[in-house]
Amino acid sequence: VFEMATRRLLFSRFEVHIEDGRLRATVRGEPVDVARHQPAAEVKGVSFCELKVARRADGRWLAQAVVDV
Repeated sequence: VFEMATRRLLFSRFEVHIEDGRLRATVRGEPVDVARHQPAAEVKGVSFCELKVARRADGRWLAQAVVDV
């Protein structure tokens, strides 16, 4: 949220790795182009409401949360 607000970036790709109890992430995106992206609302934060983190059958992880706008 901080990077999005201060650098005016829109994120679209996330790579997350958990190794030895540590989380490492790489996030990719691009500058917001209002004409192209047509943002309707700005994310203000993430709540624990509906939070879900689970390992899928194929070994990949799924993380889900509700964002506050």
